[in-house]
This record gives sequence, structure tokens and C-alpha cells, in this order.
Amino acid sequence: MDFGLTDEQRLLQQTAREFVSKVCPPEQAKEWDEAGVYPVELFTQMGDMGWLSLPFPESIGGADGSIVDLCVLIEQLGRASLDIAMCFAGTFIPGLTLFKWGTPEQHERYLPGMMEGRNRFAMAMSEPDVGSDVAALRTSAVDDGDHFIVNGQKAWCTGAGLPGVIMATYVRTDPTAPKHKGMSLLLIDPASPGVEIRRTPTLARHILGTNEVFLTDVRVPKENLVGPLNGAWKVMLSGLDVEKILMSAAYTGTAQSTIDEALAYSLEREAFGRPIGTFQSLAHGLADLQTEIDAARLLSFRAASMLSAGEPCTREGAMAKLKCSETYVAAARLGMQVLAGHGFSTESVMSFRWRESIVATISGGTSQIQRNAIARSMGLRSY
Repeated sequence: MDFGLTDEQRLLQQTAREFVSKVCPPEQAKEWDEAGVYPVELFTQMGDMGWLSLPFPESIGGADGSIVDLCVLIEQLGRASLDIAMCFAGTFIPGLTLFKWGTPEQHERYLPGMMEGRNRFAMAMSEPDVGSDVAALRTSAVDDGDHFIVNGQKAWCTGAGLPGVIMATYVRTDPTAPKHKGMSLLLIDPASPGVEIRRTPTLARHILGTNEVFLTDVRVPKENLVGPLNGAWKVMLSGLDVEKILMSAAYTGTAQSTIDEALAYSLEREAFGRPIGTFQSLAHGLADLQTEIDAARLLSFRAASMLSAGEPCTREGAMAKLKCSETYVAAARLGMQVLAGHGFSTESVMSFRWRESIVATISGGTSQIQRNAIARSMGLRSY
């Protein structure tokens, strides 16, 4: 396996690092988070840089970028914050699903604006009683001629309340079919009559926002059906590996930035006449965490390389998601210990890292779900 980056990828890495330093450094991300500010210019600048079109083919205005290219980019964006990384990945992951399963008319209608940063997608999958077992969703879509009538409730919808959003919404179109065979994917405009969006108070992730979505007799044109009717289980699964791998790279970036801050502090802060980082108790902890981060990075890039080569990588993606998310949590916890009282102050970036890290092992598939997937790949059945 080639662990090196191409010249183009190194340039992309450097450009993204400079973008974070100038446009959205951790201090700025923290300020946006605490104010609940959605920086419209962040999306438009990402569009201007060509990043939102990177994974799409040149035939529709993309750059034919690989999943490895995306991991290189999103790791650097993760250095700002996990929410900043989600500003990038959270909109084009549903866009990739639309490109794979949608019609040419849907491509023309939705993808150009998304690639330019003018429009966004939000995923509406989970429900109040449906999380890891997403096939148990109950939001219904009933056939009504040229439309579906949608009723139900969605939860934990990242970015659903932002302007210019279209919700990629998984619904049940055949209540009599087995739960994996009666689902469909609809594109729903949040401005449609019958849609109500409520912001969910959370510890962090306040830039994009987390929302509940209430759907009451919402009329959705049948032309907004993506993929086969009652066939959305395959549609959903087709995007999970991409999501897990990209978010794993983002967790690596946030973890690396967290440890970098802790290391810098440990070399400046003195106690008993010398920098605290020179004490073995802290030096070994930082060394162990840097080793864990490097191991996490290798897992994410291994999974990305396999996916780019067209190889099955569900197991490897689960391993990457498990390791990278838990490493971010560990890095934030150690960072708080190294910064001590300074980290405990809410004025510190480290306090922001700690708040933000907690959800890493929950969103996008919990650590327990990843362990179940890995166990199944080993011939084990977890209950």
C-alpha cells in the first residue's frame, strides 16, 4: 500500500490548512458555535474553491476527485472543528446519493447550486424512537396521484433549519412490506406547507444546528422520489461507507488539532521550574495519544483507498469510524487534563473541543453499532 500523497493532494492539503488558518481557525469556530451563527460565506467560499464539486464527475461540473482526496481535505477542515468539517461533508454526501440514484432532471435541478455553495442538503433519517435501527422508521408517505402525502417526525437533522436546504428524507411507502423493503427516499423542501422545524438544544454543533422536523400532511411531488419506490434501503446503504470514512478523517483532524494545542501549552506552562510537558506523566500521555491519532489516520486512509479501488470496505469503514471517533474523545479528555484549570474555563478552545467531542462516538453510527459490524465480519453475532 502506498502511504504517500500525490503532489496534487499535498497542494490540496496545504490549501485547506491555510483556509482554516485564515477563514475558520478554532477560535472563530468556537465563536460561531457559541453564538449559534451560520456563516453563509463559509459555504460560498468552499464552493468557490471547487471543494463542494470535488467528488463529482467533470461531465456535470465536478473534478473527478477520489475519496482519498476528500479525506485529505476534510482532515484539515476538522482542525477547525467537527462542525466546520460537517459544513463540507454534510451537504455533498446526500448529493452523492442523489447523483448515484437520481434522475438527470434531479441532477440538473439540485446539484449545480449545491456545488456552488448556494444550496445545501440535510439528511432526515432518524426519528424520536428510531436511531441505530433506522429501518424501523415510521414516517409515512401515502400515494396521492401525482404526490405523496407525508406524515411523521424526524429527529437529529443536522442543518435542516438553514436557508437553501433540501431535506433528503427517508419515509415508509409500504407499511405492509418487511421493514427493509418498504422504504423510499424523498426530497422535501422545508418551506412546504405542513413542515415545522424546531431547533434542538445541544452541547455543541451549533453552527449547522440540530433539529426536529414535524411533517403534517406535506404534499411532495412524485418527481422528488430518489431511486426506486420501496427500495431506499439499498439507497441508504450505498452512502454509509462514504459517510463513515469521511467523518473518520474529520475526527482525525480534530484530534490532531486538539493534541497540538495541548502540546503547545505543555511546552509553555511551567511548574516546579520547568515546562509541564517535560514531566514523564504528561509526556507519555501525549506520546500515547499521538500514536493513537496516527493509527486512526492510517485506518481512515486504508478504508478510503479500498473504497476508491472499488473494494468492499464495510468492515474497514466501521473500524475507522470506531477508532477515529474514540480517539477524538480521548484527545479532548487528555487536553482538558493538560490545560487543567485553563481548559475548564469556557473561554478556552479546549473546552469547546471537549463539548464537541462527546457526540463523535454517537452520531453517524454509535461505537456499539460499529463494534457489531466488525463482530459480524468476524463471523460473530452480537445481541
